Amino acid sequence: MWLVIFMAIQKKTNSNINKNREKIFSIASILLLIFAWYLGGLRTNNSQTQFFQHISSASSQLVEVSTNLYQLIGADGNKDSAKWVSFGSGVGYGGELTVGAVFTNSGAVETISLLSSKETSSYFDKVVEEKLPEALLGKTLKTSLSVDAISGATLTSDAYIRALDQAADPVRQAMYGYRLAEQTSVWSYFKWLDAAALLFFGLAVWVNRSRSEHKAKFNVALLAASTLLFGFHSASLYSASTMGGIIYGSWISGVANYTPFILIALSIGYIFYYNRNVYCQSLCPFGAMQQCLAKVGNAKSSPVRHQLFIWFPRILLLVTLCLGAYFRSPAAFVYEPFGIAFGMIGGMYLFVLTVIIILTSLVVRRPWCQSLCPVNAMTDFLVFNKNWFKQIRSKKNKQRRAAKTEKE
Repeated sequence: MWLVIFMAIQKKTNSNINKNREKIFSIASILLLIFAWYLGGLRTNNSQTQFFQHISSASSQLVEVSTNLYQLIGADGNKDSAKWVSFGSGVGYGGELTVGAVFTNSGAVETISLLSSKETSSYFDKVVEEKLPEALLGKTLKTSLSVDAISGATLTSDAYIRALDQAADPVRQAMYGYRLAEQTSVWSYFKWLDAAALLFFGLAVWVNRSRSEHKAKFNVALLAASTLLFGFHSASLYSASTMGGIIYGSWISGVANYTPFILIALSIGYIFYYNRNVYCQSLCPFGAMQQCLAKVGNAKSSPVRHQLFIWFPRILLLVTLCLGAYFRSPAAFVYEPFGIAFGMIGGMYLFVLTVIIILTSLVVRRPWCQSLCPVNAMTDFLVFNKNWFKQIRSKKNKQRRAAKTEKE
């Protein structure tokens, strides 16, 4: 009897300790994110200054003609032979990138430098490896600048070319009296895939709330279709970088693929309402791939979740978001293996991680989901804070009613 009472007290004590730990971590996370954003704002963005130092010499002179347009005059002081310097930006898969460019006095592209980027680094690395910047050198700005996009990084290629063409436009205006670069509206980035995301999420909600005897089959069919569409076709899974983009508003300046942002926004709304993440259960392509591998290898369910696998992904996500806030680039610190799994795009460490996850999936069901996935960490954070807020509000209501009763 006493043992049962002692165990119940011990269990309640452990529960209170865990709740207090969660509260401390929740508050500390918010404060750290704000602090990282603040420190990032204090960093002097000297990329433009460095670019000027790189292209000029002690004997040359840089003259501002208008906003983002300069002339680089040589030691002879002859303006007729002066080069033109300008800046432009384009919107890629993960966000905006900005380039600085030097054009000769005859209107040819001489130098291109990337000054800042919110683009997913793996996609931009592929663009550099395939030497797209080199292919643009020597192009004349009398016509719109264009080359073939890099397969597997089409959106990034288009963003880079668009940025250069935007940089060329004020030079065209100054030299030839016309402009060619089109001003792109944010709304133009919404595509049929975004409508498909809304449709698929609606189907996922219906399947999860359905009481049909074919519910499991419907869910499998939905996962398969989602894997083909949001996985292999478009690689539109949301990740830690998407979370960072949502928090810090990088999507406001435009992204070439809004589908991950739509999916995460819908997921957050559903989590707040039902305390569950329907995306993981019915839409996640990487989760579906792990389930298929589990069937092949007859994988077993993992044992009880260790505290390490609860707290490590939370800390990893927090560090990633803080770094993204500090460097103003949420997509620069990607650790999810989605790019490798569905497009073979990413660094060696992501390739190794993907191979490990694939092999482990043959033995353990959904190893990524149970160990490193940031979506679980996000879900735990949202659910805990929602319940905490409800408890605080309920407590205040009780105190208000009690005070009212005493007055009566």
